[in-house]
Amino acid sequence: MLYQVEINDVIRNYELKNQEGFLFCLFEAISNALYSSINNTDIKIKIDFKRQYKANEIIEDKENYIQSFTITDNGIGFTNDNFESFARKIYKTNHDSGKGLGRMAFLKVFQDVSIDSYFKEKSKIFHRSFIFNTSEIKDNKEELKAEINHTIETSILFNKIKSQYQKKTLEGIDYYHKEILKHFYIFLYYLMEKNKVFEIILTDDNGKVSERIISTEKIKKDKVEKENITIIDTSVLSGIDNKVNFEVLHIKTKNIEDNRAFYVVDERAAGRIDNLNLPPNVLEDQVGLKYFYNVYLKSPYFNRFLNESRTQLSIPTDKNNPNNNFITSDKIEALLKEKVDKFLNYEIGVLERKNEDRVRDVLTNNKNNTISNSKAYLYLLADEGTKKSLLDNIKYNDLEKSIISKIKVFHEELQAKTIEKINTLVKNIKDVKGEVDLNKLGKEINELSMKVNLENSVNLSSYIMYRKYVLNLFNNALQLYKDDECQNEVLFHNLLLPKKTNNSIDSNLWLLDDLFLYFDGSSEQSISDIKINGTKIIRDLSAEEQKQLNDFNKKRLNKRIDLLFFPEEKKCIIIELKDPKIGVNENVYQMDKYAELLANFVKEEFSIEHFYTYLITDNFNKFDKPTGYRKIYGIEGFVRNSFDVKNFENDAIIANQYSEVIRYTDIYERANKRNEIFFNKLNIPLNN
Repeated sequence: MLYQVEINDVIRNYELKNQEGFLFCLFEAISNALYSSINNTDIKIKIDFKRQYKANEIIEDKENYIQSFTITDNGIGFTNDNFESFARKIYKTNHDSGKGLGRMAFLKVFQDVSIDSYFKEKSKIFHRSFIFNTSEIKDNKEELKAEINHTIETSILFNKIKSQYQKKTLEGIDYYHKEILKHFYIFLYYLMEKNKVFEIILTDDNGKVSERIISTEKIKKDKVEKENITIIDTSVLSGIDNKVNFEVLHIKTKNIEDNRAFYVVDERAAGRIDNLNLPPNVLEDQVGLKYFYNVYLKSPYFNRFLNESRTQLSIPTDKNNPNNNFITSDKIEALLKEKVDKFLNYEIGVLERKNEDRVRDVLTNNKNNTISNSKAYLYLLADEGTKKSLLDNIKYNDLEKSIISKIKVFHEELQAKTIEKINTLVKNIKDVKGEVDLNKLGKEINELSMKVNLENSVNLSSYIMYRKYVLNLFNNALQLYKDDECQNEVLFHNLLLPKKTNNSIDSNLWLLDDLFLYFDGSSEQSISDIKINGTKIIRDLSAEEQKQLNDFNKKRLNKRIDLLFFPEEKKCIIIELKDPKIGVNENVYQMDKYAELLANFVKEEFSIEHFYTYLITDNFNKFDKPTGYRKIYGIEGFVRNSFDVKNFENDAIIANQYSEVIRYTDIYERANKRNEIFFNKLNIPLNN
């Protein structure tokens, strides 16, 4: 059967962006299935996703895009009339308000579509199958024998997605479940109102077969309220009914996990409404039940602004409609916002009353708790008046970034005002003539001191909270190690100080000792390459020294020292981080050799008199105590208080070495106890 138009031209001119292609085909297929089944009391639709796997292996991988999907419904099927409409009458409307062009998108996104349909005509059951592509359709229709009572159903296989549309198919089944529910929610709600029973089953073979179900029973649990909005359309001639009605559906749901608003055309979401300032988080009703809020705005008025491919709704705005000839999106959304705010009046009040909790939760969230991006003003250590002035500026619909920004600005302004007052006070003291009112002056100084202490406390508390999250991460790494999921020291190393960096100030070396933050040094550098202030520390070597250092292919000065710090007072700290599963004996000897090499070969201006060496691992107990070490009381570790570092040539003592062997576990516990002291001093709850 030939098409009535040149189908390639229709496909080529069809408006469809790459990122929306797959979802659009999926939605069109579901819409067709729903309309095909609309007269059924019991509507059943099944969608099976099939993914493309690498190396023919079925493994869960984000690279496994959906290659094809099959949708099966129990609708009327491809009767002769429906087949004729589908195959030839490209522009024929298939239902009220439909554009009849959806199937053109199928061939824009997929190589072909295979249809297999069992349907009933004149009390007889027929089977029809054909392939829909850009070639002529070959209809295969046959009547089933009277004794065969086949189920009335239609399956459509969307086969071999084109490469430019694959990206949007990498999501998991939960994503498609949510998108389908949001897109068709109002359609499903009206089906439910008409006492229809529906079930949409999604299956996905990504790694293992996963299943999600959208059903009447789930939708019934949502709370839905309807109301109407009427607006006068000034573009309609006088004397004609110029009232435009809009239906609003307010939905409290646990089925959709975000708060959103949508325009609706032909019982389907046709575009998001983004200007309502909906709450960004979960809501809570009068009885304490948590839910999400979705609102749908429906009107035939929107049809005139929907493009042919149903992918874009372009309602005029006040800006591009200066003559006010249309009902603009600005007017519609302003009225809708009033309705939304009134409907959510109680819940918004709850959110506003909980602003302090929201602020604390947002700012103590791990991803926001960094000194660099927020100065981490993590908790409001302020008097009630100061706190109220900040909270009054934070709205219920503020997103996390907005809250962080407002608190940052607030504290910066507060600090600026405090500094200004201090400067004024100092100036007044300098300019004072005659007798000084010491009581008044003392009071002013105390007030300013309290404000300075407040700001210092806020800044310090942010840093302490940051340290808390680093400790949590360190502890999680220990758990991974204990569960045999962490195979080496890299994770611990990068937590303390990223490899091949020398920025100790921004490191987490405070886990070992806060004193280490003040030392210069390097990480993961060969001994021969270590520099201090741009100058290499190793002196010029004689040919004989070079030969002996490289004898037996050992290349002793090429050894990389994990972390090395040189303070100005002739002290050196060497920290050896080892895989937690590695023992102590060999590595204790290695630390001694590092100290000996440095003591013998550094330039005179970098000479070292005291070495402090730390071996950190986890795989030892009291029976592994190295020779010359004693047990450290209170933890599972060993210490050697003094060890002579000698000259290679004459055995003279040239430096002294202090050494510890400690566990990662003990580092965590020591650092955690130090941090708790600050928590107590700053009155920050430890469970934050």
